[in-house]
Amino acid sequence: MSDTELNATVQKGLDLLDQGEIKQAISLFEEYWQNNKNLPDSWFYLGDALAEDGLLDDAIARYREGIKLAPEDADALTTLGDMLLEAGNHKESLACYKKVLAIDPKDADALVSIGLVHNSQDRCDEAIQAFRQALDLEPDNVFALNALGDSLYGQGDVDGAIAAFSKGVEIDPTDPAAHFNLGELYYDLEELEEAEDECLEAVRCDPAFSMAYLTLGGICMDQDRTADAIVHFEHYLKYEKSVQAADMIAEVKAVIEGLKEELKGS
Repeated sequence: MSDTELNATVQKGLDLLDQGEIKQAISLFEEYWQNNKNLPDSWFYLGDALAEDGLLDDAIARYREGIKLAPEDADALTTLGDMLLEAGNHKESLACYKKVLAIDPKDADALVSIGLVHNSQDRCDEAIQAFRQALDLEPDNVFALNALGDSLYGQGDVDGAIAAFSKGVEIDPTDPAAHFNLGELYYDLEELEEAEDECLEAVRCDPAFSMAYLTLGGICMDQDRTADAIVHFEHYLKYEKSVQAADMIAEVKAVIEGLKEELKGS
């Protein structure tokens, strides 16, 4: 198989993932892997597809094998760390991120990931320290600012959290996560107008940013704007297809049915 054919196979698999055709993508990447086990990316592409299908343990196993072939692949180590963190394996996740940092001591994102592991273990001071170290390396790192804002808010530092999220928005006005985080904070503070503005900006930046639609739906329900809430929740269902969100998808479907019944009775 030529390099052109290989690239075409990989691109077709990636396109299938983008289209939500996960089973077909897995089948294609399994064939690619069978024929190219000597290539690290054959393990990684298959691992990515398996993770999309919710098969996290299988995905992790594929990444472990791929990294044996490419032990200095920082991107693969980061992805494996992310998967391990999602699986609750904090020790190995942290080890992956630390290895990335050893490969490149100036990798600010690796420091943020290390902080996220600390945060998931309720080691907030260590998490904040890691986020601030990342910002010392890259003051304009929006990933770090968003993470810092989350941790500060968790410790009750509302002003600090708003400042971190707002700086993220200022640095990259097109980052949907920065707008969403700020909107969520305002929503928690019951500042609904500001929350709605930020969440609307998030979906303007990325119409597929599904979580913002949940918050927008909640805001509309709080304001008795039932028809608007239904629209936002339906947008959530349109864009959220991940296996991991299955419970939330079912819950939103039930909420929509209830809201439609309300409209019928009004």
